[in-house]
Amino acid sequence: MKYLGVHTFGFVWDRDAATATRDLAARGFREFQYLASAQHLDPWADVKAQARAVRDAVAEVDGRTLAVDLPSSETNLASPNREIADVSVRAYLRVLDIASELGAPWLTINSGRKHVLLPPPDDRLVDVFRGSLEHLVRAAESRGVRILLENIPGTLLADAPAAKKFLDEEDYGAVDVLYDVTNAAALGERPASGIRLLADRIRLVHLSDAPVGQWRHDPIGTGAIDFAEIHGALGEIGYEEGVVIEAISDDTLNDLVASRQYLAEAGWRFGPG
Repeated sequence: MKYLGVHTFGFVWDRDAATATRDLAARGFREFQYLASAQHLDPWADVKAQARAVRDAVAEVDGRTLAVDLPSSETNLASPNREIADVSVRAYLRVLDIASELGAPWLTINSGRKHVLLPPPDDRLVDVFRGSLEHLVRAAESRGVRILLENIPGTLLADAPAAKKFLDEEDYGAVDVLYDVTNAAALGERPASGIRLLADRIRLVHLSDAPVGQWRHDPIGTGAIDFAEIHGALGEIGYEEGVVIEAISDDTLNDLVASRQYLAEAGWRFGPG
């Protein structure tokens, strides 16, 4: 695989994105995915000034920005309340501005939430999401950015079969898939199976760990995720892009380093050759 990147999710409460970039680079990371969250990288504050600070930090460490995303709990692109869906689109457009300013190839989104207890009996939420996505695709294309659709529990297209069906039917040329292995496992989906099903659409993979039946993003090697099987599945589909560690803990920086070490010892290789 080409690279091993890292997500800044675990730093949103204790340092801004530029500081996190430098701290991560000091530990050997050079590929970054950012969470657009207040106090870290705020999409509702001065986007240009924040992006400039992050861009300078990335250039300083000879790094690269991969993608930018919002906390999934703060938006709903499939809300039956049109105003909520519209606000969510506007929020993502702000994040798209950040991604564009940073030169990131992707804006990461989720497929909108549905109520666990009483989802609608038809496709009305899918119709809302379709309209939201079309808006974001047009805006992203005008900025030279692509969309990464992430599998997240509680969303419309949470599992691999649902995402494949939707994307095959819609044929969005500017939409790729970010496959998160612990998100998949939390749904009861076997990550290796999801990877094989979405093989031709996956452009980024998130790695973290979790106990059986729990939705967590623990350091790699501390839970029940089968990374050997995942590595094998990525090899089977000829996946040559990159993976991003998205571990969240009380000691995120050191646990990200330990996660990288676990992968190295398990035979994962990154970079030329």
